[in-house]
Amino acid sequence: MAAQTRLLRIGAFLVDALILSLLLILPTSAVSYAVAWIGGSVKAIQIAWLVALAVLFVGLLVRDGYRGRSVGKNLLGLRLVTKSGADCGYIRSIIRNLPLIVPVWNCLEVALVLAGKSRTGDRIAGTLVTEE
Repeated sequence: MAAQTRLLRIGAFLVDALILSLLLILPTSAVSYAVAWIGGSVKAIQIAWLVALAVLFVGLLVRDGYRGRSVGKNLLGLRLVTKSGADCGYIRSIIRNLPLIVPVWNCLEVALVLAGKSRTGDRIAGTLVTEE
C-alpha cells in the first residue's frame, strides 16, 4: 500500500469518526441536559447514551455499504471494492468493519493500516480500498 493511500485511509476514518461523533454527541448531550433540567431520572439519561452508542456502532459497521464510500472516503477520493471491482455493499461493510468494534482486535487493525498492510477485516470480507 502506498504511503499516500495509507494517509488517505487514516484521514477518511478520522473524518467518518468526527462526523458520527458530532451527529451523536451534540443531540444526545442536549437530550441529557434537557432530561436533567426537567428533573428526569438518571436511567433516562443512561438510555439516551446507550442508544447513541448503539447508533455509533451501527454507523461504523455500515458506513462503507453505500457504493463503497463512506463520507470520509468520498471526500478523500477512496472507494471500497470487492476483489472483482464491484461495490462492497452493506453485508461486506459490516463484515469488514466488525473488527473495529472488538476490543484488542481494533488495535491490530490500526497497527496493520499504519504498517501499510491490508486489514484483517478487508481480508475476511474480500475487499480492497482503492484511490479514484
